[in-house]
Amino acid sequence: FFGCVAVASRRDTGVRATHTPQTPLAVRSPRASSVAAAARGPMKLSEYEAIRAYLNSLPCLQVPDMDALQAAHGASLSLDTLLSIAGQHSSRRIRANHGRHARGVEALSRRYLSGEDIFAIAADPDVDFPPCQLVRLLLEHLMSLGQKAVGPILRDPFGRLPETPPEGSPAYASTRSVGAGAGAALCRRLRADVERCAAWDHVASPAVDALRHTAGKEYELLLEEKLAALGIPFVTEDALRAEGHAKTPDIKLELPIAVRGRVVNWIDSKASFCDPAVHVERGAEQFQGYVNRFGPGMVIYWLGVIDELAAESQGDVLLVDDFPAEEDITRLKLLV
Repeated sequence: FFGCVAVASRRDTGVRATHTPQTPLAVRSPRASSVAAAARGPMKLSEYEAIRAYLNSLPCLQVPDMDALQAAHGASLSLDTLLSIAGQHSSRRIRANHGRHARGVEALSRRYLSGEDIFAIAADPDVDFPPCQLVRLLLEHLMSLGQKAVGPILRDPFGRLPETPPEGSPAYASTRSVGAGAGAALCRRLRADVERCAAWDHVASPAVDALRHTAGKEYELLLEEKLAALGIPFVTEDALRAEGHAKTPDIKLELPIAVRGRVVNWIDSKASFCDPAVHVERGAEQFQGYVNRFGPGMVIYWLGVIDELAAESQGDVLLVDDFPAEEDITRLKLLV
């Protein structure tokens, strides 16, 4: 994703990208980074809020200066932790602004149909929206496509996007009166712009989604390896679902363990950083469901936990930022 050259379309469309492909804001696999072995260092809530304020000050298309953030907040703060914080922040901005842009998609479409470049629209301070999210809205509206149909187009625009606009679609209506070939020309432009957005967008591209998914799976495998190395028997999420459980943690221990005096029946793996919003948005209700079914458990946020959250994680859910050291684990001994 690094480079300083324009991205050419795979086919001769006459359109070239004018932006440099960017490094995606996604956590790397533990196999490809040192985060699993590196000390992340503590992070106070005040330090996290300072990082968040910096991210808030940037337009969504601007890549955060990770080197400057590391210099300001200490070398022990890993790149992957910063990537996780930045990625979560971007996701919240997308959710906060998506409805407004969906309601205004007709005005955005008129700008696009007038010939305005999609990156110029996305960078407009009144829009400030990731290019992949913007082109997704345009495709849904102009081509009368459902949300599920757009995902494959973002991954393969030349194989999935029609050669001409479907009859009855806004794209068909806007090009029908222009003349022969106008619809096909619009579709060629859309294909090239989808490819440009996917190559450039560091926040919401298919590559970012794929990296996040891969990192999540790799951290789950890392957890399984650490349990197996200690001889702690467990059942995986796939096995639990095969037994008919609908909502399950990543790991259900066959025998409970104690971690620093806290009983643990299950473990959930999160390839992310845990700030207060993450814990409330994604965690609290989900983890309470696990507690109701299986008893107390533990959640590993591999990219770190706000100190105040970790200190306050009393009760049935223990929050940690790494797999516990062997000396912190007490295993149940069976009497035979």
